[in-house]
Amino acid sequence: MLQLVNGDFMACFSMFDVPFSWLFSTYIHYLQVVYGDVYLLEGEMKKWKVLPPMPKPNSHIECSWVIVNNSIIITGGTTEKHPVNKRMILVGEVFQFNLDSLTWSVIGKLPYRVKTTLAAFWDGYLYFTSGQRDRGPVNPQPMKVVGEMYRAKINV
Repeated sequence: MLQLVNGDFMACFSMFDVPFSWLFSTYIHYLQVVYGDVYLLEGEMKKWKVLPPMPKPNSHIECSWVIVNNSIIITGGTTEKHPVNKRMILVGEVFQFNLDSLTWSVIGKLPYRVKTTLAAFWDGYLYFTSGQRDRGPVNPQPMKVVGEMYRAKINV
């Protein structure tokens, strides 16, 4: 018996499954549940402290994060599925969690919604690159994988 954990995915193989072929099948996102819950492990790993929830629930496997000046900056990801058609919705906001005040804020927007992106911080700039982007300004579903790089000056 195989058990999937909330937010994780696995490939399901059969004798006909060949990666990159039209026969290759996966269980990606069929059972995914995305939560906005945030916890902090305190006191020598003895007790969990409940922190304020994220402004928007985000998948832990499809966003990217970086630590900048005692803040966690999160870019991209996927959020709750569309309530009617149950299709995936990508995230386009840049979130900041301030570790001093334990508060969330939205500090910007990406040029498009994206999942499985990479983020980095260097010399005052937040960089993000690649990932699977949305279908356009009015359709938050995933479309093509891109290899573009963007940067923005941030003050945190």
